[in-house]
Amino acid sequence: MNRLKYFLLLLMALFIVMPDQLFSQEKKKEKKPREKDFLSLEFGINYSFVLGSYGQTDKNTQKSGYAQNGWVGQLGLNWLGKRGWGLGFQFDVQHNGYKDTAQYINPVGTQYKLGNGGWTNLYVMAGPVLIKDIGKWEVNAKAMFGLIIAQSSNFNVQNPIDQSNVSMNATGFGYGVSFAAGYRFDSHWGLDLNLGYLGGTPKATKSYGAEIVSYQEYKDPNTGTIYYIPVYSAPTKYEIKRTVSTINGGIGVIYHF
Repeated sequence: MNRLKYFLLLLMALFIVMPDQLFSQEKKKEKKPREKDFLSLEFGINYSFVLGSYGQTDKNTQKSGYAQNGWVGQLGLNWLGKRGWGLGFQFDVQHNGYKDTAQYINPVGTQYKLGNGGWTNLYVMAGPVLIKDIGKWEVNAKAMFGLIIAQSSNFNVQNPIDQSNVSMNATGFGYGVSFAAGYRFDSHWGLDLNLGYLGGTPKATKSYGAEIVSYQEYKDPNTGTIYYIPVYSAPTKYEIKRTVSTINGGIGVIYHF
């Protein structure tokens, strides 16, 4: 009887303990970390090399940008699928100063010089992203498309009414491609070197209607009455286009969530 009693107690203990162990194993399986990162944040700083008409200094053409080499700051957010392909969102701030000759050049149709302020361009873009891990190494390729907002005295116009210098922001199609290779220090942080192209076609437009600029005195020869006749400015429309084109290379930090 004692042996039977001990056997029954052992069976009861097994029934109590085994479900708890199975349940705890299921919990451990649920807490298993993801094998792939699905979201990452990037920040980079790049040196910007000007290309084509963006850096041209020919005053006889309206395409010259007079830009010199500068820098680009970049912030990106990547959402990835299971095979490394995904969607990226990117915000860039680009600055290229003017070459020395710009301070002596006045845009066509104005009496004001370009000065020495340079270009400041903002890009808001999105597009396909490919990120692949090779051990602790990582490769990253992107193609981005969106909006460029450009600020430069290249887009300044002369008010035909009071002859003042009027600044304008230009907007247009922005685009970029980039390739990066980096090293992951741990499950979250990594450092990469990147090379890419950034460009856009900003355009600014402004119209002035016919407005009174002065009054002309007129004396009636028959009655001697003096009249003041308004003098109107001619309607004027400005449309200025430029092309931004740069090769950019630098270093970046990436954080994987």
